[in-house]
Amino acid sequence: MRSLRTGEEVLGRDGRRLGTVERLVVDEQAHLVTHVVVAGRLVGAARLRDLDGTRLRADLDRGELAGQPEARPELAREPGSHWRAPGGYSLGDFLAIASALIGQGPYVPPVHLDLDLSGVHEIAPGSPVFAGREHIGDVGQVLTDDEGTVASLVLRRPGVRGRRHLLPASHVTEVVGTAVHVDLTAEQIESLPAYEEPG
Repeated sequence: MRSLRTGEEVLGRDGRRLGTVERLVVDEQAHLVTHVVVAGRLVGAARLRDLDGTRLRADLDRGELAGQPEARPELAREPGSHWRAPGGYSLGDFLAIASALIGQGPYVPPVHLDLDLSGVHEIAPGSPVFAGREHIGDVGQVLTDDEGTVASLVLRRPGVRGRRHLLPASHVTEVVGTAVHVDLTAEQIESLPAYEEPG
């Protein structure tokens, strides 16, 4: 675990400066810092490492940072009235994952980075799917291989009823709460194969 501060520098994997930690993003249900906002983009905690106690290194370069989800209100919103900023922090230092459940009592978030986020984010039926800023559909089913690893998603597209495509999991770049982000262009989305029910 490592303490976090807004304003600390974030370097890319090539050593070039990506920006600073603008805000900390917390999943209120999991009570964990899950992302930081760098240059207006959500960077998952699993992509960050401590560099020297005063800076972070991300496993991204500038181009890849630009492909991360924007810190938009539908993904990360202002904390609710139940929020209590820890000592040394202001409410403005934090965002909360929009899809997380809100606790009943006052909540003081931890301000450390925990790299084990296995139980925080979840792809499930109904999860919204985004390509850049565009909401391209929702998850209809999660398809797994024999080991239980997610292999593909069945993407339900808006508009024509029953229109479903097979989306390989290799195109998923980030999961924020339950929102799924993919690295596909509009043309690639249109060319995804149709999903046919087995049997």
